[in-house]
Formats: sequence, structure tokens, C-alpha cells
Amino acid sequence: MIEFTIVIPVYNTRDYLRQCIDSVINQLNSTFEIILINDGSYDGSKEICDEYSVYENIEVVHLENGGPSRARNIGMDLANGKYILFLDSDDYLNDNQILMKFSNIFNESCCDMIYGKYDGFVDERYHDCTYKIYPKEIKLRNKDLEGLGIEEVIISLFKHGNYYSSPTIKIYRKELLDENHIRFHEGIYIEDEEWTPEVLLNSKAIYLYEGSFYHRRIRANSIMTTEDDTRQFKKILDMISIAENMIKYTSEMCENTDLVEIYKEHFMNFKYGCISLMKKITSQELSDKALKEIEASFLCQ
Repeated sequence: MIEFTIVIPVYNTRDYLRQCIDSVINQLNSTFEIILINDGSYDGSKEICDEYSVYENIEVVHLENGGPSRARNIGMDLANGKYILFLDSDDYLNDNQILMKFSNIFNESCCDMIYGKYDGFVDERYHDCTYKIYPKEIKLRNKDLEGLGIEEVIISLFKHGNYYSSPTIKIYRKELLDENHIRFHEGIYIEDEEWTPEVLLNSKAIYLYEGSFYHRRIRANSIMTTEDDTRQFKKILDMISIAENMIKYTSEMCENTDLVEIYKEHFMNFKYGCISLMKKITSQELSDKALKEIEASFLCQ
């Protein structure tokens, strides 16, 4: 039986893709499949995906460009593994025994999700990088979570600065995602901010993994670092929408009033963050439209 499905959305990452895929292929003592979702690449990534299709445990899907959320959703629908891990195609796993370790954790702890961290690094070709990388550390220990309900666990994650929204540093029981109909919201930026509360609040137990396993590359021309006016404006609209939707969702899902307030503050900060994004917009017309959207969001809160 396949234990792990590794879903890798691929979009124009030719220079990094082989390192990414090989970091999974080289895993020891684990049964896994890789689903490569080529999301309309035109830089040679498509051909690299096809090279790897000769492996029996690698499935390649070619799509017109639709974004990482759609690619991940398709990967989940195709997955045969008991557990799902998402890996971005410019990142890689830095421990060739990590799937074996995760298998042991799932078998011994009966958790719904393994919750980890990433190690960020700047790509050597990204000479103009101004992005600040702060070391991630899991300050909580699993013994600290003993006897706590999931809402108390989430509160502890926030209080210790360990609430991370990235979907790639968590490994999920497929059953959890399927039974609760959890999928990514397609067509928006920072979709992980909707995904993570939904996954956490539907989990019964999580396991904190303190070790290093995921290397996240900061590079030029990625979704995270590209800052043209149209994208910035779209990010502002998406952040406002996510803030409003998730304040409502968490207030309805959470029984713990402290967690309701924590999530409300967390998502209200998105609205304040929109002001910083607006200042990066060079077009006066788009900047004015963004200001109106931000003002309207505060008036209706």
C-alpha cells in the first residue's frame, strides 16, 4: 500500500525542479508516489516532468495555467497515499529518511497531521533580494499539548509564535482532508491562510516535528517576490476577502472565545497589511481603488 503522496505543482522552475524531485526519489524505506502537476510551464519544466514519468510511482499531469491551489486540489483528488505532503517545485526535502520518520510518527501517535517548520534560504542567483529570513523554531513540545483540545493547541501555537500557515510544512492524513471536504480556494493569493485554520479546526490531534526537513528557496520572480501593480492590487482584494471570510468562519467554528479573538486579531492584521501593499503600487488609479477597498473593509467590520 502507498503510504505517502507527494503533490508537486510545477510552474517554470526548470533550474530547481530536478533537485526537488530527486529529494523525494532518494527517500529511504518508504512507499510513496509523486504527482507532478505541470501548471502550464513554458520554460522546459514540462519536458523535465516527462523525463521522470518513466518511474512507476510518478504520475505527470499537464494543465493550462490555473495556479498552485488548483494544481494541489487535482493532486489530492488523484492521491492514493494514506498521507499527503505538498512540496513546491523550487524547494526540496533535506532529509532522505524523513518519510520513514513521518510514517513512524503517524503509526505511534495517531495524529491527523504532523506540524513542522521550514528552513529558508536565498537562491544564489537572487542578488537583489531584500527579503528577510528569520529562523523558524518549534518552541512548543508535544508534552506541552498533552490533554489539550485542538482549540487550546491552536492558542498555544499562537502564544509561542509557532502558528505557521504554509501548507508545505504539514503532512496530512488524506482521510482528514477527504472526510471534511477540505480543498484549497482557487484563484486567490495567500490561500494558505484559509486552508490552515480549516485543517487545524477539523483535526483531533497534531504532532509537532521539531527537526529540519524542508528547505524553502527565496528566489526572484516567484509568486512571493513578484511585485507588479496588478498583482499587488489583487493581493489587497484577496487579503480583504480572506480576512472577512475567516473572521466569520472561525467565530462560527470555535467554541473557545479566546481563540475567536486571537483569530480575529490575526485576520484584522491582514487589513492593516493592505495599507503597506497599497504604498507599493505606482499607478495612481490602482492606488486610489485600493484605498477605497481598504476603507470600505474597515467601515463594514
